[in-house]
Amino acid sequence: MIYRKLGRTGLDVGIVGLGLEYLEFEPEKTVVSVVHEAIDNGVNYIDLFMASPGIRDNFGKALKNKRQKVIIAGHIGTVMRDGKYSRSRDNTECQTFFDDLLTRLRTDYVDVLMLHFVDRREDYERVFSSGGLLDLAQKLKQQGKARFIGMSSHNVPTSLQAVNSGYIDVLMFSLNPAFDTLPEEVVPDVSLKEILDRQPPFAIDEAVSARQALYHACAAQNVAVVAMKPYAAGVLFRENPSSIILTPIQCLSYALSQPAVCTVVPGCKNVSEMQAALAFLEATDEEKDFSAIDSNPMWKLKGNCMYCNHCLPCPVSIDIGTLTKIVDTADFSMGGTVVAEYEALSVKASACTECGVCMERCPFGVDVIANMNRAVEIFE
Repeated sequence: MIYRKLGRTGLDVGIVGLGLEYLEFEPEKTVVSVVHEAIDNGVNYIDLFMASPGIRDNFGKALKNKRQKVIIAGHIGTVMRDGKYSRSRDNTECQTFFDDLLTRLRTDYVDVLMLHFVDRREDYERVFSSGGLLDLAQKLKQQGKARFIGMSSHNVPTSLQAVNSGYIDVLMFSLNPAFDTLPEEVVPDVSLKEILDRQPPFAIDEAVSARQALYHACAAQNVAVVAMKPYAAGVLFRENPSSIILTPIQCLSYALSQPAVCTVVPGCKNVSEMQAALAFLEATDEEKDFSAIDSNPMWKLKGNCMYCNHCLPCPVSIDIGTLTKIVDTADFSMGGTVVAEYEALSVKASACTECGVCMERCPFGVDVIANMNRAVEIFE
């Protein structure tokens, strides 16, 4: 397993995690086998949002004698009503189901407490207002029942608001090449630019998509991104109008290439699917290559660096993908973390000889030389 820091939490998380959604209605034997396959191969970040008693009990059984090996992400705001999943913003109801989570998991705490599924502007205001769900999360953290606070969302403006608020340490966000390169759905009465204008120092860069702007904002604030829905619910594995079919390895490679992403939590409903995700750890560069997505006319990627490092090797050993990622983040904020990351590079942008070999290799038509010059202007 390869580990990354979970943002400012300081926790070390495996880059391949596990989401339990597709195990909700599977028998105990299946749940235990998948969880054990994950943990035995170094997976230590596991997300459970469901409130149904069956999956909570089965996960608790799978954790027996293994709790200290796992970073558990549990959610508040998810409840069961009349035997069906529902979202709740009632603190008393949410407290009841959180206590139930701890009991069924046979633990005293969760590592990351997620404010569950906050997308709409009005929902954000309710959750983050005085007496809202955030207050409950902070109380549970003070009581030692949660170590860090996060939020799950599918919406860019709402997520930016949460990241810039300073209240969350982790953002769980839907991230895959299809979602990232299609037009962004925006809350009807609030534009992305309005959000960014209200929350300096971030500003719109027309060369960067709204979703990429969010990832860079997270990197600047040292808020960890946990990538959910990396396979787009399997859509990326099926025939589509452009005949582009991706593999699990390519999807994980894409997600892990994005700024601030610390771990990816694919949903796996059996051991073979867990093994397919874990195969990423031993995959070759060719197997990880996701550049074929550029041939899909719906995915407009030309000119945008995907940080995939298909441009390497550089004759002077510049890590072009990592360096460009740092420079793009610096466009949103020049914090000490960004400067430190640049200073830690073994070869700086000023070493670029402008030979152009990298640009010949780049599948996305990125002006790498311009990016190197931009890095020199910003940092050197």
